[in-house]
Parts: sequence; C-alpha cells; structure tokens
Amino acid sequence: MEIRYIRPEEAADYQKVSAASFIWKFDEKIDSTIDIPVLAAFHEGKLIAGVEVFDFRTNYCGKFFDSVVVSGVCSQPEYRRMGGIREVMKEIGKTAIENDWMFGFLHPFSIEYYEKFGYANLNRMFSIKIPFEKLKNIPRNTDAVLYTGEQFEDLSELHAKCALRENLMTLREEKKHFCDTPYESADYTYIRYDKNGVADGYVRFTVKRPELLDVEELFALSPEAVYGLIGFLRNYDGIVKNIRVKKQYQGCDFACIADRIDGISYDYDQGVAGRIYNLKKLLENNAYPEKYGKFRLRCIDEFEQNNGIFEVEYQDGKAVVTYKSDGDYDISLTAAAASRLLLAGEGHTAQTAIYIDGVEIKGDADDFFRAFPYRHTRFVDSSWSI
Repeated sequence: MEIRYIRPEEAADYQKVSAASFIWKFDEKIDSTIDIPVLAAFHEGKLIAGVEVFDFRTNYCGKFFDSVVVSGVCSQPEYRRMGGIREVMKEIGKTAIENDWMFGFLHPFSIEYYEKFGYANLNRMFSIKIPFEKLKNIPRNTDAVLYTGEQFEDLSELHAKCALRENLMTLREEKKHFCDTPYESADYTYIRYDKNGVADGYVRFTVKRPELLDVEELFALSPEAVYGLIGFLRNYDGIVKNIRVKKQYQGCDFACIADRIDGISYDYDQGVAGRIYNLKKLLENNAYPEKYGKFRLRCIDEFEQNNGIFEVEYQDGKAVVTYKSDGDYDISLTAAAASRLLLAGEGHTAQTAIYIDGVEIKGDADDFFRAFPYRHTRFVDSSWSI
C-alpha cells in the first residue's frame, strides 16, 4: 500500500471517496479540486482512503507550538478493513518530528476507534440554551461593531489574547479563519471594544427564527466584555425566543455566568480528541510547580520518539527531562492515556486516574499529578474555514 499526498489531478478521486463515505452528491464541476493537503492511501494505484491535513499553532502553557489537525477522514466502503486509514495515521506520526508537530487533533466520530491511534477525548464541550426572557437583568446595548474583514488585525490580535488564556486554543493568522461575508452567508461576527478602543471580545452567531440565536463562538477578556456581548445579543430577543452558546466547558467564563440562571439546558457534544506526537518536547515545555518534584513516566507508544522512560525533575516552574529506552517507572501510560492526562487539563489524581484505561501506577506518582493540574482547556480551530 502506497501512502503519499495526492496530486492536483487526483483531487476528484479523493472527493469521490469522501462522497461515498459521508454520502453527499459529487459534482464534477465543483468538486474536482481541493485546496487542502490530502494524505491518502493507494491500493494497486487506486485511491481508497484519505485525510485532510492542516497546520495550526496551538497554545500549550502559554507558548504556541505547531500542531496538526486531521479532518475529512474517509475510506471507500468496499476497501475498508484493509488498513488504509491506519497506514495514513501512522505516516502522520512518523513525519511529526520533521514537521515539528508536537501534538495533533481531530473531531472523532468514535472515541474508541481513534484511541487505537493514540488519540484520547480531551474535553466534552457542551452548549448552553437559555430563554432570552431569563437575561432581562443584562442591559441591552449597541456597543459592538460588525466584522467585515476590515478589522482583521483587531480580531486576529484579540483571538490570540484569548488563545493565550486557555490551553490548546489555536491562533488564527489568516483572514479565511473568520467570516467576513455576513450578509451573503447570514453568519455574523461582532467585535466589542473597551473604553480605550481596544478589542476585548467577539461573538459569532447565526439566527434561526423564531426559536434560536445560535452562538458558535463567544470569546472575551473580561466579565464586562462577556456581559456586554450578551447585552448586545439581547437586541434580537424580539425575533427569537432562545439563545444557545456553544463550545462551553465547566469553569469557562459564560458557563460560570449561566450557572446562576434558572431554566437553562445543556447539550453535550462528542468533544475533541488529541494525541501527543513529541512527548519529550511537551514535557520540557510544561508549566511546572515552584516546589521541587520528580517522576518517572513510561509511555507505551508505537512511535519511537515517545516510546520509553521519561525521567522528569522539576523546580521553579521548569524541568529537566531525560529519556531512556528502558528502566523503572512510577507511572505507565499508553499513548491515548498520556494524551488525556497531559493534554485534557482535567487535573486527575492517583485516585481518579486508575479508572482511565491504559494507566498503571507503580510507585509514588504524586509529583506527576502535581505537574498536570486542572487547566482551562478548550481546543477550537476554525469552524468557519480551515
């Protein structure tokens, strides 16, 4: 089986495989090209499976690192169970070091399926639905500016500030990552500015009359900005009954505000799956406690760069990481378990981690768990255009 990136003339072949996998109608005039890199599997010269591959810079502990986002995972039904997707995912891992990808992300249709490739569910985000009548205590305002593309620098800089506040958020450094065609697409983004004229929050939404104002994204730098954006959205309460805010998690800004409101409902989604591709680099760049600690982590991984013993000794927020191919350890993790404990920000302890598949605690691992406390974590790439 051959694994490689497709050539321009093979775009239609990939699109047909995608159409057969996800059941959509292929149009020769529209779907014969693709601008996204596609890594594909070929059996006897025929394209049988493929994935779309994106590069993003992603925040981890206050620094941005290169990451890979995998999307559009598909395979021709009659060629399934031949290992096409497995070989493609293996190739991504093999080339991660040369591409400097520290970790990877995808939106899984099945958590169990992608655990085979070392991916783990990181955080099941949820949507919060609130009747507009429950928000009457938040004053209406008109303090927001419609994004049309002219304010790209303001919006990109604001998003970068928001991304630094939450682990695993990605930068948006190109115009295509924001919707600048509100009237044509009925997809609106509004920016709020503080009293000094600096952007401090934005909201992206669609309206489904008469029931729902759907907030795809709401990011802000202060409580005033959050309340200000919600107050602005109240201008729509004459044409819709409810507001739904997506991509929330327990402890994030709007979720904390919503906790005090009666009559709300929550709807959980499948979440995002992540995978560590360069464990040593991640351990070296983790934000550690000031107090001294050390641990020995064994990782069981099909990729050579991650498989082995990592001895970590930390103090004053930094660590020295030593790799050994074999040796004694305090805690052993499969690739998927490592991805969850080190990336999800759930703040596990030895008492809770033992219930996660792939975790073995052999010695005193308290210093390991102190090094990975609860962290505000929200992976968001660009649902508008990636």
